[in-house]
Amino acid sequence: MTTTKKKRSARDKRIMVAAVIVAGTIVAGSTFAWFTSKDEVTNRLSASAKYDVSIAEDFQPPENWVPGQEINKDVSAVNTGNVDAFVRMWLEGEMSVMRENSLDGSIAIPASITSNLGLNSTSQDEKMYDLGYKFYDADKKYYKVLSDTERANPSNNGTNTTTDDDDYSEVKAVQAGGYLVFAPDNAAWTYIAEQETEITNSDGNTQTVAKDTVIGSKNAASGTKLNVDSNCVIDSDTFTPVTPGLYIFRRNIDVNGSANTADSYEYSGYVFDGTNYFALYTDTEGKSDYSLPSGAVTVTATSPQSEPTSYTLNMNKIKLLTASETVVENSGLTWTYTADTKLTATYTGADALSSADDIVVDIALANVGASSEGWTALGEPEYKTFYYNNDLEAGDSTVKLVDSVTLSEMTTQKAFLAFDFDLNVFMDSIQVTKDNNGNETDASVSPWNGNSANQTAYGSAANTNEEITSVTWTTSAP
Repeated sequence: MTTTKKKRSARDKRIMVAAVIVAGTIVAGSTFAWFTSKDEVTNRLSASAKYDVSIAEDFQPPENWVPGQEINKDVSAVNTGNVDAFVRMWLEGEMSVMRENSLDGSIAIPASITSNLGLNSTSQDEKMYDLGYKFYDADKKYYKVLSDTERANPSNNGTNTTTDDDDYSEVKAVQAGGYLVFAPDNAAWTYIAEQETEITNSDGNTQTVAKDTVIGSKNAASGTKLNVDSNCVIDSDTFTPVTPGLYIFRRNIDVNGSANTADSYEYSGYVFDGTNYFALYTDTEGKSDYSLPSGAVTVTATSPQSEPTSYTLNMNKIKLLTASETVVENSGLTWTYTADTKLTATYTGADALSSADDIVVDIALANVGASSEGWTALGEPEYKTFYYNNDLEAGDSTVKLVDSVTLSEMTTQKAFLAFDFDLNVFMDSIQVTKDNNGNETDASVSPWNGNSANQTAYGSAANTNEEITSVTWTTSAP
């Protein structure tokens, strides 16, 4: 028994040593675990912004704007959001101008205009139709047709009469003067003798015809009395062309008591297409209505009291009257600025040496140059930009910038037949920023600096002294 215990005891010792060795090996090849901790903090920054700054205006356009008429137009900016803003505004203009002109050296009527290019009173060109421009061609040139509708002249007591003796039409007005100067070769035309009249037939014989006798050219309908082809007295109230073509009439105007002289005549006319009477281009400056330009017709007279022996037409000055539309963008307008009071937009007419055909629009400004709650103007006239010198708080409106728009009295009848003027108001805004203490700052307006690319569009980049840093911005504490 004793021997067995000793052997077992030795074996147990060997097992324990082996266990210690294995344990040591495990410890040597492992890492100790330490106690650690971890934490996280969330700082939430909330924003709920409704940024909404827009233009507000009070404006009712007139149906027929006339020179000297001032139209109220109040323009300001309003902040309907919940974020304060800085605001600037600027103005631009566009015009659509319908003007009378003429086809250079041409009295030819395009064949197409009497068919599919006629206007009517229900078309989109109703205004042109009402002005007598009842045809147009493929180039949208409008042709004026003289009315042959009879209208009564006002009598001496101001009432209208309807007797044949004093009614008139545009065609009659052109024929007024009673002398036919020019008609197409071998033209047919007629008139009715207003009283017993002595006429010279085409064969050179003279005869007397009774009142109300129908008189015609040698090519008029059979049964009419004969007369010369042209250069003859007519009755302007009853003259009726038959052959299409150009007809010219003469008026004898008493100029400083010098009637019947070669230089006292005025001329008018039309082109007849068989149905319509197309108006010729006129120059009525110092002349009667419907008068052709000076030099359109020249005459030879043997003495002040004699009839001219010949008439010569200058076809470079005898042209069809037309009208065309010109669209004028802002770059086509000349802008001028009257310090803190108005901007003026001018469209220069065809005559660059005269203002008689210019269209001038004055825009009256308000609150410009005010030290507070007003606008500061910067830049050249064509790029004039107006900066509101206070921050526009949520729910507030600026004071108005524009007060009214006036078609200047300098704009005359020669300037247009009809025109539309669009005054475009632009607004730019940028949010007000705040510092760490919640105080409002003007740091956000730096993109509007006069040296920046953004400002070039609205001001003069060359005017570096007109940077927006010269604007006194008014901000507030929280």
